[in-house]
Amino acid sequence: MRKLKKAPRAKRNWTPEEEAYLSDKWGEMSVLNIAKKLGRSDNAVVVRAQRLGLGAHLESDTRISVNQLMLTLFGGVALGAYTRDRYIRYGMPVKKHRVKNNTFLVIDIPEFWKWAEQHKDILNFASFEAFALGPEPAWVKQKRKLDVERHRAIGPHNAPWTQAEDGKLIRMLSQHRFTYEQLAAELRHTEGAVKRRIYDLQLTERPIRSPSKPWTPEEEEILLQMMEQGYRFENIAKSLGRTALGVRGKYERLQNPEYIRRYHRERREGFEATAGKDYLGLRDIRPEEIRDNIRRREAEFYEIL
Repeated sequence: MRKLKKAPRAKRNWTPEEEAYLSDKWGEMSVLNIAKKLGRSDNAVVVRAQRLGLGAHLESDTRISVNQLMLTLFGGVALGAYTRDRYIRYGMPVKKHRVKNNTFLVIDIPEFWKWAEQHKDILNFASFEAFALGPEPAWVKQKRKLDVERHRAIGPHNAPWTQAEDGKLIRMLSQHRFTYEQLAAELRHTEGAVKRRIYDLQLTERPIRSPSKPWTPEEEEILLQMMEQGYRFENIAKSLGRTALGVRGKYERLQNPEYIRRYHRERREGFEATAGKDYLGLRDIRPEEIRDNIRRREAEFYEIL
């Protein structure tokens, strides 16, 4: 049998210098690297850290695990991997961290705040307790206020429909005098959720339509600015005197102008005539990218003229 090689400083007392090094590097370096540097076993390092009261391996760092972050953001409610993976797809700056034989995702809190400021529109701080991650940027207070107000107005995101709500929806639709906005306010669901529920229940009656009006470039810019600031479609709709569905539809059209042009071309020429032509599908891009696309299309238009 192979003999285990003892660590160079096995069964030796810890020196003040070693303890200072351990305290300084705890949370910054992996346990294995600290053990290698000090010439001790990884178990000895962990035990000594516990005796020194250094806490969990990440507590002395500006990093926390991504799972801890998600629990903090959503008030201790455990979510599935979908929301976490969606944030990562949007560039949330996560890193892999190794402790002994385990590897998990961590994130630096200052880096998280930098990323969050650029992605307010996909974050929801309604259940995020103030200062749960320590000091917060100034913009977080306003973002939390907006999300709490929205939560109070329409309830939790993706809340299941009750039998009583379904009955009320059917009765209100039968009166032919309520808009999507009025139905959403009465039933405490978003306009999109109301539209989807009508489809799921296979109802033939529809809400009355609000008068349509063309969008101005000034309104488009207000929409983009408010999306960057973390406002929801309902907030933007009130500010512009439009419906949340109308605002959401406009934002998606700004994100996907090629798709919209393809849709209208198919209606004019028929699907067979346009099949096989290249076009970009649905995309979810940032407001700044939308502005760049608008400027580029305007430049191309004036070049043609």
